[in-house]
Amino acid sequence: MSQKKKLHPWRKCPKGMHWRNPSYVDSYPKGDSIVKGHPRKGSCVKNPSRKDQIYQDEMLFVAKKYFSKFKPLSNKGLSKFSQSKNFDHLIQGWTKYWNEVLNPKKPLDPLLVKALIATESSFRTRSKIRVGRKAGFARGLMQVTDWTVEILEDEKGELRDHLVNVNQEDMTDPNLNIAAGVRWLFRKQETASAKLKKPADWVWAVADYKSYLKEYRKDPKHKQMNKVIKIYETLKKDYKKK
Repeated sequence: MSQKKKLHPWRKCPKGMHWRNPSYVDSYPKGDSIVKGHPRKGSCVKNPSRKDQIYQDEMLFVAKKYFSKFKPLSNKGLSKFSQSKNFDHLIQGWTKYWNEVLNPKKPLDPLLVKALIATESSFRTRSKIRVGRKAGFARGLMQVTDWTVEILEDEKGELRDHLVNVNQEDMTDPNLNIAAGVRWLFRKQETASAKLKKPADWVWAVADYKSYLKEYRKDPKHKQMNKVIKIYETLKKDYKKK
């Protein structure tokens, strides 16, 4: 298949299709050539929504094949978190992927994503917190809520394109959690811009991601947001020295 027809060079299929492995045989659309109970290699399947969709199998493939090349990020000030160095390649990989797919005016900095993870979960992959009746549980490194997972895969929902098809239990997997969480952060930049009635920078997007936008807007010294900013600035300053 020609790379020119792909949404991104890391993807396995052309635009309008997604990669599925035989483990997903029960959920293939009607009319697909896979026969239930007959194992075969994975294949490209048309997206019923006509939107871009990425599933677990392809997210695992992308990370395994392309993310090992990334060098470690700064870890300045985060040594108290035992796992703080373990996910730099995933943070950089998915930040780069979504920057290139969604093409924001100012790219998202992976160091900001790392600062966000530090304040959301302290780098604990199995972190799980009940956040409310609507949102359900927040899970994993980026504390992706059950409600967010539903939005990310909803073919008729608020995302105009580029859906992430995962389920709530997948959010304990660092790779899938970061892939979904970074995609959601891009959505939060859109919602923050709408609320502020002006283009929101990435710090404002983080504020909306953390549900602190209203409070941070009123109080620039908001404790939780300034914690994120302080970690981010420390990481950025250290990273520039390298």
